[in-house]
Amino acid sequence: MSQPSQRSGCGCCGCLGCLGTVVLVLGLAVVALVFLLYQTAASDRPSRPPGLVANQQVYVSARKKWDDFNRDSSIRVLALSDPEINSLLAKAPEVGFLAGGATVTSRENGIQLQLSVPVKIIPFYTKYINADVFLRPIITGENIDLNIYGVDAEGRPLDAASLQRFKSQAQPAINMILTGANQWEGPRAVHEIRLQNGSVTLLR
Repeated sequence: MSQPSQRSGCGCCGCLGCLGTVVLVLGLAVVALVFLLYQTAASDRPSRPPGLVANQQVYVSARKKWDDFNRDSSIRVLALSDPEINSLLAKAPEVGFLAGGATVTSRENGIQLQLSVPVKIIPFYTKYINADVFLRPIITGENIDLNIYGVDAEGRPLDAASLQRFKSQAQPAINMILTGANQWEGPRAVHEIRLQNGSVTLLR
């Protein structure tokens, strides 16, 4: 096994920095889901109120853990609880376009992504994507495959044909975004993900 790089910085992060890039990529993956759900889960009002304001201390701690993990390839493991993940989704400025309308609940058999996200296609007119997406991330080498195994739109599960059509549209685009970003990380790439009730662990 090759020895991991000991560099503490990436040297190629630009103005966003390592963490900003990772958060932005994850946010773009969520946005891809939102727009692909637009035809089946759009409503004139949100299905739930915006998430509670994230605790500032939780956010600062979670952001530092993300920052350290993504800047230093010698850190091999990152464990984040659901409150920490949700604090990043709620407060990270890179994903402010989600307007606090995306939260996750992790379980041993997968992740539930709960969406009630505003979308303004026409000025002064807002639609909301209200959906719960059930998925399991699988990593093979540096390739990331988000296996979407269920979607509830407006509180009702999609029928089998609609789910298959959505998967055929959503999964290739999202997998390409996440895999490309992971491969770009080089020695910082993630090679394994472990799910537990209430937490997600990434391993290099």
